[in-house]
Amino acid sequence: MRESLRDLFRHPLRHGRAWLDRHPRLARVMTRTGCLSLQRYALARGVAVGVFIGLTPTVGMQTLLMLGACLLLRANFPAAFLASWISNPFTIAPMYFAFGVLGEMLFQPLFTTFIDGSDLVEKAALETLYVALGSLPVAALGAALGYLLFLWAWLTWARRRHERRRRGGRFASPR
Repeated sequence: MRESLRDLFRHPLRHGRAWLDRHPRLARVMTRTGCLSLQRYALARGVAVGVFIGLTPTVGMQTLLMLGACLLLRANFPAAFLASWISNPFTIAPMYFAFGVLGEMLFQPLFTTFIDGSDLVEKAALETLYVALGSLPVAALGAALGYLLFLWAWLTWARRRHERRRRGGRFASPR
């Protein structure tokens, strides 16, 4: 058991490719839709999808939502999966608290006219609604920033690599 876990972490790409080889239909769909594309815009869309889903209160459904969004937007699924870890067991409580406060600040005037929040069930429903709606502006802004920062980092890396090659530096191609 210990050896197999060590091998799994040592060679993740090999295991991922083996899994895709065992599931050819899914591999074909993911390849055709761009979910496994390594082009910079597909990767950037994947980061944006992952950050957006990661910043919404969708724990338990995040992977399915990301897969669906990646299929629709032709985004890289592994990038989305990694970026979704912006919400993790350490950050989820403060994020949900902040989303609730923001949602209450933005939407309280709208919902207090419809729901008085007199009993416990109504208060819980109202707080859940505040958390969900409060997360949307943060998630949209986070997704846009993630997309732009990824493209900026990619272009910066490509420029530096090009400069090194031009100067005959460490990453110079053989001539």
